[in-house]
Amino acid sequence: MKLLTVKMFNRFGDDSDFVEIDLIDEVNYIDLWYKNKNSTKVLAFHTSHGSYLAITTLSDIARVCEKYGFELAGKSHCININKVESIKAKDHNGSTIVFIDGTHVDVSKQV
Repeated sequence: MKLLTVKMFNRFGDDSDFVEIDLIDEVNYIDLWYKNKNSTKVLAFHTSHGSYLAITTLSDIARVCEKYGFELAGKSHCININKVESIKAKDHNGSTIVFIDGTHVDVSKQV
């Protein structure tokens, strides 16, 4: 089973930070890891060639999925721009993104 992960250490801020690992063939053990005592614990996958984290941030998933049409919209949403029907500015510094299936999401900044 393949998992898309992000390097725990030695990140460069580019696509090389994201690594696909094989759960069965490569992972020695899995534990919970946290950057500091105030951060949320995330799954860490430890292999013979390094340690990797589950992708848990919108900025990381947006970077990985950018080539498939996803982008950050505000601070709390990563949207598939290929599924957007319209974007409507709201009165107070935000937008409503309407998707082709009729669903919508409000984002905190104008897109």
